[in-house]
Amino acid sequence: MKYQVYSLATELPKSPAEVFDHITNHVSEWWPEQFEGDSSKLNDEFEFRSGDSHYSKNKVIEWVPNKKVVWLVTDSIRKTDGFVWTGTKMIFEITPKGNNTLLTFTYDGVVLEDEQERLAQICDMVIKENLYNSITATK
Repeated sequence: MKYQVYSLATELPKSPAEVFDHITNHVSEWWPEQFEGDSSKLNDEFEFRSGDSHYSKNKVIEWVPNKKVVWLVTDSIRKTDGFVWTGTKMIFEITPKGNNTLLTFTYDGVVLEDEQERLAQICDMVIKENLYNSITATK
């Protein structure tokens, strides 16, 4: 396993408040796994699952309205190979940019040595495609 920090940024044609609301209150619309729980305030806990093979429990550990949200993985397992990424942080930073909003997402945690490129592809898909498409489809 290797410690990895991977960041990406995307500009969204929405206000910081709209981006923040979508990240915190509409996770099930853009996250590619089953979402259960709440992520709409500090100390909320929620789970992601992909069938029986992939599981993570997360907690909102930082909450700055319209500016920043941090999720901490408090429990995790990928049953196919026993990979655990507990302790990983997923950081969403929101910055106004003219009439748009710059969203910077950072994965700060562990990854298997041979999955660094896969991590980048998944983060890009989830944020630059799923989240972007979900938030821009809302009126």
